[in-house]
Amino acid sequence: MARQMDEKYKLSVCIPNYDRMDRLDSLLRNLAGQITVNGLHEEIEICVSDDCSEADPVVIVKKIREAFDTINIRYERNKQNMGMDYNFLHSVLIAQGQYAWIVGNDDVPEDGALSRILATIDRENYKDVDIIVTPFDSFDYDNNYVKTVYPLGTVEGDILFDTSDKEQWHKLVMSVQDNSAVFGFLSNVVFKRKRWVEHGGMFADKMSSIFIQVYMNMQTLAEGAKYLYTPEKFIINFLDDETNQTIDRTYRIAAGLYDAMDYFFDGEEKRHIQKNVVDIFISSRFMEFPENDARKIKVNDFVSERMDIIKQYYVRIADRRQYFGGRTVIVYGAGNFGHMAVNDLMQYETEIIGICDADIKKHGRYIGGKVIFGFEQLLREYGSRDNCMVVVANNLHLVQIVNMLRENRILRIAIIT
Repeated sequence: MARQMDEKYKLSVCIPNYDRMDRLDSLLRNLAGQITVNGLHEEIEICVSDDCSEADPVVIVKKIREAFDTINIRYERNKQNMGMDYNFLHSVLIAQGQYAWIVGNDDVPEDGALSRILATIDRENYKDVDIIVTPFDSFDYDNNYVKTVYPLGTVEGDILFDTSDKEQWHKLVMSVQDNSAVFGFLSNVVFKRKRWVEHGGMFADKMSSIFIQVYMNMQTLAEGAKYLYTPEKFIINFLDDETNQTIDRTYRIAAGLYDAMDYFFDGEEKRHIQKNVVDIFISSRFMEFPENDARKIKVNDFVSERMDIIKQYYVRIADRRQYFGGRTVIVYGAGNFGHMAVNDLMQYETEIIGICDADIKKHGRYIGGKVIFGFEQLLREYGSRDNCMVVVANNLHLVQIVNMLRENRILRIAIIT
């Protein structure tokens, strides 16, 4: 793999491309437009590494080069599909910028993002910054706003960590609130490219992890680096639900992040990272894998409170009719998972007393003809019936809900969604 040590540009925008040609074309035009309007062609280059897409994007690249002939657009196409990790890495190692910004072809730079990135790295007190991490807004493919992700929480101004100082390293780790703080998302991170080159092939055995960028940037931090968290937003993320919600994709994310975090953390820091980075991707659907499936064996070995709860309370689809038939239950959760749970349980001639939810605005409403009520009523209903069971239908707060139930001596618990 080519490894460029030259730093002809301040910033290389690196695009690891695979298919989605319309989005690649739109991204290139956006970047080229920002470079041209702001006169940044001497400071910024664009690098495209195509992982042998079904159609060769060379035609798209050629048109962009012709339309924006002052911009350096570096393009290479793998002779065969090499996988996500190789392509992420290759897009950076063929570049010639001091800093690199990997942008997925389905993400969109914020207006003025390139100028703001350069302004940040040009500040006198930030000239030695190794990694810049930012919040970002997420939208679905219909352009509907979904959420804003704050990797280290909301802040009013910049925060700079020096990870060569153990106290600052610990403070950074314990501030992590989302996987994007530790590089689980590509496009909200700008980093010094030479640090990746210096790491060489030390993570050759991680090239099927789908998180090579996590290993590279975490190694930079482990060796001692300046990590800047700024409230400036550089990127708009578009959520590819069709891909990311498949069970195999969810498994690969969970397993990849688990291994990466296990590689770099232990003790209190590992427990915090596990809870805030990995656990959200640990799905009860993993319990549907066959017992001898390598994926099932892998997730069964996860050291995770969430995984322990799922293993203890999940009821497999094949067992549900016998398990729930004729049983009295209360569903905890009135969101999408609650609707799914009610519809599922109604197939098994289960008596559903009602649905509990913490949101008082939902109380008195109905799902499938069953009323939504608060936790105090759940306690009364549960205590007044022999063998009543609570079916937890909430993904985000699963651990907290189960622990709250157990603290209130509710031990007949099931998970089905």
